[in-house]
Amino acid sequence: MFNQTLKHKLKLAFKYFVLLGWLLFCIAPIIVFFMASISDTSLFQTIPELFSLRGLTLDNYRISINQGNFLFYLRNSLIIAGSALATVLIVCTPMAYGITKLKSPKVKGVLVFGVLSTRFIPYVIIALPLYLLFIRLGFTGSLFGVIMAHLAMQTPFIVWLMIGFFAGVPKEIEEAAIIDGCSSLQVFTKVSLPIVLPGLNAAAILAFIISYNEFLFALFLAGPNNRPLTVGIMRYAGGAEVGAQFGVIAAFGSMIVVPIIIFALIVNRYIVSGMTQGAVKE
Repeated sequence: MFNQTLKHKLKLAFKYFVLLGWLLFCIAPIIVFFMASISDTSLFQTIPELFSLRGLTLDNYRISINQGNFLFYLRNSLIIAGSALATVLIVCTPMAYGITKLKSPKVKGVLVFGVLSTRFIPYVIIALPLYLLFIRLGFTGSLFGVIMAHLAMQTPFIVWLMIGFFAGVPKEIEEAAIIDGCSSLQVFTKVSLPIVLPGLNAAAILAFIISYNEFLFALFLAGPNNRPLTVGIMRYAGGAEVGAQFGVIAAFGSMIVVPIIIFALIVNRYIVSGMTQGAVKE
């Protein structure tokens, strides 16, 4: 009995030790990043130098905000990500719902594969053709062009994600709504959409994060007055004559993640589980 208890405690201690090690491994880059942001050196050589706690300063944050125009780039990023989020959800949600209501499995399979297959193409391949197309249309250098590029980039993934959520809506609920006199639009807006709200919130978080962190299309399509944070931080990456300012980059990057964390916490409040319990009519 004593040996079994000892073995159980040792196994439990080993599990906690492994989990603690994995946790430290995951948060170590974040800690190093933060320590670099409050270091007074713009170019550090070793990680132990960051944890010496000598010369701690907030100058890197001051440089990022004042000289780096952080708030200007933040405004552009929020406009791009927010507009792309709204556009993607308005376009993709009805599209996904319509695909799930197709009666022919073959047609449904072809449409799903057709939508998702565009996701298989690397973005770097379509960046140049999209840039040349937008030159013809006059979209280059504008926020509208970047938002349209994000719509083209995110539609396949968000549609595929929402198809899975709509496919999980019980048919009995929709049939009961139709018997009660609801139209197809009312079934979508008043029955199916509230049920998949947790999935819609998850898709919203992913769409916002993808647009907020996107770099390639912003680099190609955004003009000097419309560049987001991901492009603005590149001014401190250095070049042939000037070295990279790692402290400022770390401070800039630390502030970039704050809106994402706030957005995720706000949206997560509205995720409700078990919305379909008891909804089926007997």
